[in-house]
Amino acid sequence: MDYLKTYNSNYNKAYRIGESLIKHKLIQFNKESLSYTRALNLTLELFENFEKKYSIKKEVRLIELKNIYKNSLGNYSKNSIELTLKNEVKKRFSKLSLDTINVNYTFDIFIRELGISNAINELSRIFSNYSEMYKMMYNNDFFELFEIKDYHPIDFRDSKNYTGLLNKFYPLEKLTENYTETFSVIYSDDSIDDLENNILYFSEKEKAFLLHSIYKIIEESKTSAKLNNTEFYKVISIVNLKDESCLTSDNYKNSDYYRILSGGLEKISLDIKIQNNFIDILISKTKQLKLKNITKYLSEKSTFLKAQIARNNNKAK
Repeated sequence: MDYLKTYNSNYNKAYRIGESLIKHKLIQFNKESLSYTRALNLTLELFENFEKKYSIKKEVRLIELKNIYKNSLGNYSKNSIELTLKNEVKKRFSKLSLDTINVNYTFDIFIRELGISNAINELSRIFSNYSEMYKMMYNNDFFELFEIKDYHPIDFRDSKNYTGLLNKFYPLEKLTENYTETFSVIYSDDSIDDLENNILYFSEKEKAFLLHSIYKIIEESKTSAKLNNTEFYKVISIVNLKDESCLTSDNYKNSDYYRILSGGLEKISLDIKIQNNFIDILISKTKQLKLKNITKYLSEKSTFLKAQIARNNNKAK
């Protein structure tokens, strides 16, 4: 049996069909005026339910076998899929008793299901992690550039598709608004004085959002972590969080700190001008501390917010 051919043919077929299905469902949900968040969740739920139909998702021993496959790929420097299937996975499958799986369930069927399951998992991962890009397509009813593609090793925000969408729908314009009022909403007089005296002060909201940022950087870069030890250590030092209540109860979830950590900018303010001003000030501080990757992440947020503000201004004219 050609294990690799069987795996690849099923993986590639499932990936092509799944990619087409996601595009079709987004177009459908858009016509039904569903929010992007709702469309995202419904699509992911559809894939999850589809995968549950396969034995590899239902049978405990087969689930374990899939994990063995995943954990054994690193044993080889090349041809890892083929060699893992041929060695570790085949050996373990042959030891499964007939009582555990249906007598008609062959190793060939397992490889087919493995390919399909891995394709579904990869589609769901990219669709979730690159949600910001697909949201732009969805909100502007523009799917000409739609693809489910892993842009590794570059960040998806540096991809041609993402920058093309950003320039097409959110062209940057110079903003002339005076943000004095929105600035005072976030920062107290004491913190403003500290900034004027060049003292690097971080408000509790800034600390919470810094934690949110490093969490998102790690979450969105599973295959190539872009947060080095130095930056991580500096942020932890800045935050210096001491909340022992989280060890004994769930009360900490009601704090503004935790809400910002979990929900991001919208938990700071629903006003995108306030969000934008907040990010700009935070960027000035992360630059001083030479937090390169965090500054890059914040700058991308800033670019997106400024584009939204410019677009809103154009609509108002």
